[in-house]
Amino acid sequence: MAKQTFTTGQVLTAAQMTSLQQTAMLGGAASAKTASYTLVAADAGSAISMSNASATTITVNTSLFAAGDTVQITNLGAGVCTITAGTATVNTSASLALAQYESGTLDFTSTSAAIFIKGAGAAAASGGMTVISSGSLTGAGVDLTSISGYNNLQLVLRDFFPSSASTSIRIRVNANSGANYSTSIFRTSATSIDNGVGANQVSLNDGATQQTNSDTNAHCIVDFFDYANATSKKLFSSYYVYNSTITVGGSNSYHVAEAITQINIAPNSGNFGGGTYRLYGIK
Repeated sequence: MAKQTFTTGQVLTAAQMTSLQQTAMLGGAASAKTASYTLVAADAGSAISMSNASATTITVNTSLFAAGDTVQITNLGAGVCTITAGTATVNTSASLALAQYESGTLDFTSTSAAIFIKGAGAAAASGGMTVISSGSLTGAGVDLTSISGYNNLQLVLRDFFPSSASTSIRIRVNANSGANYSTSIFRTSATSIDNGVGANQVSLNDGATQQTNSDTNAHCIVDFFDYANATSKKLFSSYYVYNSTITVGGSNSYHVAEAITQINIAPNSGNFGGGTYRLYGIK
């Protein structure tokens, strides 16, 4: 049951006793959600379940919970549910993203901080793929974090387009905008290979023919190899189909010997007009 304050001599009903027993067994009063949700004080001691085919968040703010309070969270939906620190601090030794049928516990250590203890979940077998993040491509760009625990990553972009014409899509990692990237691109409408060395980003298409804002069914796949290795430079490949007929393939590299902990996807200028992303972790 949700956290309550009892008085001396109070007699509990059978329903209250049953709910207390459920809470003691790490269950708690069930609270089903279908959209992104911000926790409230009444959620202390309860169990939140999320069910949505698209990505959702559960936000944690300060001054709502006391040290020792817990909240159980389970994701039943196909869309990834991410535990998000609002004004509170949320620490974890695992990912804050819950794939379908994964769960975890928020264990509050103070009124402003919690530890998220993620359950084992349904981990991918060797060679298997797990969705670790998904959502819409909106605004000036999307940052992907909480990506640890895999050998490789695959990023799939679907039906995306920029809000302005003549725009290319680019990727940066670890918020690094220095001259630390190289790209070799081949394009079906050209006979040459374009090379960029010492660029401040990886462009997924070349400058000769950029995507229009009327082409709303572009697709892209980007593979990040050995991304968590902290002692070597990084290699990732990309395949991009846009403007109905143009296919671009790229061999890309990031020249800093560090693990990739964040990926940013954005138009070269302006905003995304639409589209979706899905990030897979590969064991």
